[in-house]
Amino acid sequence: MSIIVQKFGGTSVGSTDRIKRMVFNVLKEKEKGHDVVVVVSAMNKTTDTLVKLAGELSTEPSKREMDMLLSTGEQVTIALLTMALEHQGVEAVSLTGRQAGIRTDGVFGNAKITSIDTHRIKTELSDGRIVVVAGFQGITKGGEVTTLGRGGSDTTAAALASALKAVRCDIYTDVDGVYTSDPRVVPLASKIDTLSYEEMLRLATMGAGVLHPRAIKHAREHHVPLVVCSSLNEGRGTLISGKTHRNASIVGVAHQEDISVLTIFDCQGGESLILYDLDSHHIETEIVKYGENLVLIVKEQDFQAVKRIVEQYNQAYSHIEQREDLSKVSVIGRINSSHEVKEKVTNVFHDYHISKVSIWESSVGLSALVEKRDVEKAARVLHMHFGLDYIETKRAVL
Repeated sequence: MSIIVQKFGGTSVGSTDRIKRMVFNVLKEKEKGHDVVVVVSAMNKTTDTLVKLAGELSTEPSKREMDMLLSTGEQVTIALLTMALEHQGVEAVSLTGRQAGIRTDGVFGNAKITSIDTHRIKTELSDGRIVVVAGFQGITKGGEVTTLGRGGSDTTAAALASALKAVRCDIYTDVDGVYTSDPRVVPLASKIDTLSYEEMLRLATMGAGVLHPRAIKHAREHHVPLVVCSSLNEGRGTLISGKTHRNASIVGVAHQEDISVLTIFDCQGGESLILYDLDSHHIETEIVKYGENLVLIVKEQDFQAVKRIVEQYNQAYSHIEQREDLSKVSVIGRINSSHEVKEKVTNVFHDYHISKVSIWESSVGLSALVEKRDVEKAARVLHMHFGLDYIETKRAVL
């Protein structure tokens, strides 16, 4: 029988009323004859509450104990959703990451899934049960509980869908699909009906927060279609697969506000060591080289960890500088003429009085560092000038 994997985020299961609503999304697929595996996040704000409790007891709690603490949030949700399913007369069972066979490496707080033993899940499905799995968590070979970092439940869902050879993985969230930019910042952003894995990966890598890059990579590896859809209303959502019907070279505009920039000057001998160490800690870092200088662009919450790693190799560079007042905006897509696009971005910034600190091309598009106060304005004007605004799209069709 075909398997559907569904993932419900924290907002989707943020209250018992919303959990009851999600039950009907699950039952709809079950009634179509599919076996259903559901992956859930912690209820909305639960993780923040747990982090706050830890902070009241320790200024620097160990990462191991934080994983033990944070993994409990999803366990609450799987039990509640399973109870709600059983109340509807449906057989269901809840499984933690360990019970679901999710094996990870040992990087506490940001672990990667290394393998999944699907035997338990397949046994439960063959017995006619809906399986509800705790997202965001797994277990090491040595039996330690780990969490998967940002977007961990998306990653769990995509990895399970891949391991189970599911026909589809539905990601239910509080938005109704993937947009050409964040619609909360760019009101004229339009929903995209279909994207390829590569296009979605470009968007996610550059800051679009709908899906985590790890989730997309799992789906791509095993050709599992992903559908991003709303848990609050009916709609088609966005289909992410190996095919796309888009002709436009520019997919969207993404921005990241909360970043920090660390510049390493005269970094000659230690570059490979620093980058290897960052990778071994699974820290997402965008790297830009200017001669012998290395610029690391990281999320603010990762900055102290990055700085500690870099400082271990202080014999390999002359000095470092940090800035925490910047944000990044990116034009994402296939850029045929980088000089032309760079010139266009520079001119747009000049016309709208946006000061750029630097601008560079990457494999997924073109990015610029701007003052934090200007980043939303930069996203809106770039979205407009690259022809992505919804009004311009409608005019082109007419």
